Amino acid sequence: WKWTTSRSYSAKSCYKATFQGSIHSDSWKFIWKSWAPTRVRFFHWLADQDQCWTADRLARRGLQHHDPCLLCCPDPETMDHLLLRCPFSRQVWHDIIAWLRMPCTPPRHEPSLLDWWHTARQGTPQSMRKGLASMALLTPWMIWKHRNSCVFEGALPSAQDL
Repeated sequence: WKWTTSRSYSAKSCYKATFQGSIHSDSWKFIWKSWAPTRVRFFHWLADQDQCWTADRLARRGLQHHDPCLLCCPDPETMDHLLLRCPFSRQVWHDIIAWLRMPCTPPRHEPSLLDWWHTARQGTPQSMRKGLASMALLTPWMIWKHRNSCVFEGALPSAQDL
């Protein structure tokens, strides 16, 4: 048995061998342990792995794409830009946080949505944490759906509609 130094089989070593070479993500609990609908959780999993078909990913594959972000225009469309750095998305985050009266600030300079969620969670009272988790899962999903409406249906970006 090559999976242990003693060369002895055990259920524990077999379990560890099962995950040999798999992708590790610290966001699995945030995504998969949530109550969110399966499609929202799957979207977050793909976004966390940078597997959503944004303009930068299409360009890397040599596929036809629109380079600038359709929601704000000047910057190239990446998943991080779309969900965290885009002025349109930041306005949506600000509006939703204000509407829900959450004690956190919109994402700004955090490297990922998960990093923002961890920071925001620390400053949020226990009684409001489920609401924060709901917002952190559903807001990016709605931004993605609105972006897709702009790409595929010719809709105009509207933070108010979203």
